[in-house]
Amino acid sequence: MRLKAEEIAERAPDLGRVYLVCGDEPFLVEEAVAAIVKAAAAAGYTERQRLFLEAGFSWPRFRETLASPSLFAARSVYELRAREGREGLARELPGCLPLVSVDAVLLVVTGALDRAALKADWVEKVAAAGHVVTAESLQGAPLLAWVRKRMRAAGLVDEDLARRISYFAEGNMGAAADAIRRLQDEPHPDARALDEIMGDEARFEVFAVTDAALRGDLAATYRYVARLRREARDPILISWSLARETRLLWRIAFLEAHRTPLADLFRRERVWPARQTLLLAAARRLPRSRLRRLLGRCIELDRVNKGRATGDAWLMIERLALALAGEGSKEW
Repeated sequence: MRLKAEEIAERAPDLGRVYLVCGDEPFLVEEAVAAIVKAAAAAGYTERQRLFLEAGFSWPRFRETLASPSLFAARSVYELRAREGREGLARELPGCLPLVSVDAVLLVVTGALDRAALKADWVEKVAAAGHVVTAESLQGAPLLAWVRKRMRAAGLVDEDLARRISYFAEGNMGAAADAIRRLQDEPHPDARALDEIMGDEARFEVFAVTDAALRGDLAATYRYVARLRREARDPILISWSLARETRLLWRIAFLEAHRTPLADLFRRERVWPARQTLLLAAARRLPRSRLRRLLGRCIELDRVNKGRATGDAWLMIERLALALAGEGSKEW
C-alpha cells in the first residue's frame, strides 16, 4: 500500500509489519515515523532499535535478527536509517521482507526517492508487503489545505491565520506546525498573537537575510548570515528563502522588460504592498544577467543541501545573499 505522510497518523493504528518512509520534507518524515512507532508501542512493540545503513552494516546478521529475535527480547521496531547506500537496500531489502517475524516491525527510513526509484522493483515489493509512505514538501494551495486541516484539528478556524501561516512557513512545514501548536495555547489566537509567535524566529531566520539583501545593505546581509552560521542554524530554510526571492525577482524583471503588468504576479504570490516596493527596487537594481546566473546558483545550493552535490552550503548562502545585495563578484 502507498500512503502520503500526512495520512499516516489516521492509518497508523491499523499497524502493518513493514514500512518504508521516504521524502524530501524532514518534518513530515519524522512525524510519520513517530506515528508508526507510537502505534507499534500501543500494539505491544515496546522496544525500538535504531540501525544505520553505513560501513560495517551486516545484512546477514540483520536478516537473522528479523527472523529469529531472542526469546527474552521484547517485541521490537527495527528502524533502519538509510541516507546513503541505497543500492544495498535495492539488493538486500526484498530478501528481508519474508523474514519479519510476528515479534518485529521493520521500519526503513530514507531521504527523497525520485520517480524512477519509487517505481523500482524493491519499492514495489515493500508496497506489496506493507506500506510505502512518501513525505513531499507542500507548497501553495496544498500547503494551505494542510494548514487548514491542522488548524481544525487544533480547534482553530480562521482563514486569515491559515493563509498567513502557509505564506510565512512555506518551505518549513515544521515551523507551520509549531505556530499552530503555540496558537492553540494563546488566549486570543489572532494575527497579533501569530506575529509574536513567528516574529523573532520567522523574521530573523527567514526574512532578515533576504530583506537586507533586497535593500542592498551589504553590511547587514553579511552580519545576519555570519550570525546564523555561528549559531549553527539549519541552512535549508535560509536557502529556500533566498531561492524564492531570486525566482520572484527574475519573474518581475522579465515581466517589466516585456511591459507586462505585475498585479497578477503579486496576487498569485501573495506579496503585500510594502514588500512589492522592496522587490521592485531590487529587481530594477540587479541586472537580468545576474538574476539568471543566480537562479543556477540556487539550483546548485539546493543540490548541496539535499546531499546530491558537494559544497559548503553556508559559503554558497553567503555568496548568494551578497550577490542579491549588489556585491560585484562576476562568478555570482
